[in-house]
Amino acid sequence: MPNYAAVNIHEEGSQVIELWDEAREAIAAVIPELGNNLYRFTVSGRPVIQPPAHLPDFWQDPFVPFQYGIPILYPPNRIKNGTFTFRGRQYRLPLNEPDNHLHGEICSRVWEVLAYGASEEAGAYVTCRFRYTDHPEIVSYFPHELVFEVTYRLYEGALIMESSIVNEGKDEAPFAYGLHPYFPIFVEDGEAVVLQVPAAREWPVTSEAFVTGEPARTAYGEQLSEGVDLRDYPISGCSLIELAADDRVCRIGMTARGYTIAYRIDPGFPFLVLFRPHWASAFSLEPYTYVTDAFNLPYAHDLTGAKGIGPGETLSFANRLWIEH
Repeated sequence: MPNYAAVNIHEEGSQVIELWDEAREAIAAVIPELGNNLYRFTVSGRPVIQPPAHLPDFWQDPFVPFQYGIPILYPPNRIKNGTFTFRGRQYRLPLNEPDNHLHGEICSRVWEVLAYGASEEAGAYVTCRFRYTDHPEIVSYFPHELVFEVTYRLYEGALIMESSIVNEGKDEAPFAYGLHPYFPIFVEDGEAVVLQVPAAREWPVTSEAFVTGEPARTAYGEQLSEGVDLRDYPISGCSLIELAADDRVCRIGMTARGYTIAYRIDPGFPFLVLFRPHWASAFSLEPYTYVTDAFNLPYAHDLTGAKGIGPGETLSFANRLWIEH
């Protein structure tokens, strides 16, 4: 009997691709028609990713698509007034907050399913694609021919997320990519939940993650490297961390439950936003290619991660998520 399976099902009115690893009792579920969000992942019945209570919740509020699962962000976080300049071109993005553009639109749009399947060699997988040129209303304010392909792969109990972004246009495009996974933390039960992050430096930020100064080594960054109890992290609080180059694994330890969520972040994501939402008992570790609103900051781009993706260029990323006992 094969260990792996990928099946196309309908759940609460939506098309869902489920990935199965029978030997390790791991199940992941992806909803391509809403941002290609991997909204559920469990291993041996233990939740690793925080899903919404019901799938229709995704459609009932414009903010819900980036409040559960693993939203895919382009650009990540906020752009002040929705405007910035890159290579002499001014961009005006629609405001979905009173004064800001937040998290982009690909997390709430339909993605095309290219392939799904399973084998002992490849595990269970699904690959989806998003083309900007299929969405003229986005191209009207972001005139670039970017193509995103994301593969979720369940293999040996681990969830691997492989992202590839190619610029098929003739102009360099501003590049700002991020992910927003939500991890259930159960702090309402009084359980100690220990977060470890390989922090190199911390950026000072506002409660909306806007940068207010240059990065530095901080006492909190040193504490993160050793481990902090998330029960003490403020609700709706956020931090912006620059990750150490030689260690890319973050861990959330569920001490009373006897397991740890481990998250290996690709070196292409130098920055990590920590965020504790008020709408769920969850915690988010958000890998970004740049700091919030980097194109509007008065700092060197090699410091902030602000950069472009040139014509014909492809940028690739691979993150891995698993449970340790």
